[in-house]
Amino acid sequence: MTMVVITHAVGDMDTWLKGSEHRKAVFSKFCSNHRIFKHAEVNRVSILCEDVDLAKMQAAMGAPETAKAKAADTVIDPIDVYIEVDGGK
Repeated sequence: MTMVVITHAVGDMDTWLKGSEHRKAVFSKFCSNHRIFKHAEVNRVSILCEDVDLAKMQAAMGAPETAKAKAADTVIDPIDVYIEVDGGK
C-alpha cells in the first residue's frame, strides 16, 4: 500500500497538537493510520500516512470540513505532499 508524508508549518504548535480529533476525522477518510513528527526547532510538522487511497486523500484535502479544521488548528499553507515511490528502497 502507498505511504504518504504530508509536511506543513503551523502557527501555534500547542493549538495544532490539541487538534488530534480534527486529524483523526480527516485522515481516517483516506489512510489506515498516521503518525506525527514535529520539527525540533520550528513550528513545522510531518505526518506519515499509511495505506493511503490517493483519490480519497485528494477529495478529503479539498473538503470544506478540512479547511475548517486547518484554520482551527493553525495550519499554514503550503502543504507539501510526498508520495512513496515503488521500488524506491
